[in-house]
Amino acid sequence: MKYLISFILSLSMAHAIITVVPVEVGDNPGFSGKLSGSFETKRGNTDKDEYNAGLRLQYDNNDSYVIWSDIIGSYGEVDSVKNTNKTYAHVRYIHDLYKKNFVWETFFQSATNEFTKVDKKRLYGGGLRYNTSHTKYGDIFLGFGGFYETVEYTTSIDPHENSVRINSYLAYTKKLGDKSKVAYVAYYQPKTEDFTDHIISNALELYVNIYEKLYLSIVFYYDIDSKPAIGVEKEDITQKTSFIYEF
Repeated sequence: MKYLISFILSLSMAHAIITVVPVEVGDNPGFSGKLSGSFETKRGNTDKDEYNAGLRLQYDNNDSYVIWSDIIGSYGEVDSVKNTNKTYAHVRYIHDLYKKNFVWETFFQSATNEFTKVDKKRLYGGGLRYNTSHTKYGDIFLGFGGFYETVEYTTSIDPHENSVRINSYLAYTKKLGDKSKVAYVAYYQPKTEDFTDHIISNALELYVNIYEKLYLSIVFYYDIDSKPAIGVEKEDITQKTSFIYEF
């Protein structure tokens, strides 16, 4: 076990992340949470420091609703030059609508990212979600709704944005034994007044139980923003590895 932990901590792309697996009513009754974090320090040919932390809190009444929140922060420097500085917070309420297959959900999200020139981004939205019954082949979730967003940039050349976007997503999860999972989620979020201005997000996660309440999460992201801030790349590819402790 100690050799596995030492190997994972040495991965150069280690980050904190909360799982991408969709939350369902009744899966984890009562209060629960997940704490994730990682750090990396290098000295020698390259001086590097990177710190990441994440926290999920959740309450599931085991009958009709669940509410959860994520808070994540990341900071990093290479040769004393800052290269990562971002925060993320998300709160979501999910309530049964028809049996257990249909739910309605509402959410609030706030984010900052210095290196995509986002000083402050907030969105408020909701929608409907349908999921297939539990089968040996896994579960499929389909979501559709919308949200209102405001974006303020760190540069004066980019305009302040107020817009409404469609929010549609597809998610898939498959259990691997009693405590491990593989999951995939894809979002398509175009502006209602201009479908050429869209955001596409993909995440593939392997969530593995290591020991009792300790888990390993490996996530691959591929994101596209068709109209980002000026000077920012349209595509981002990220691999994140972290330990998660459930409580």
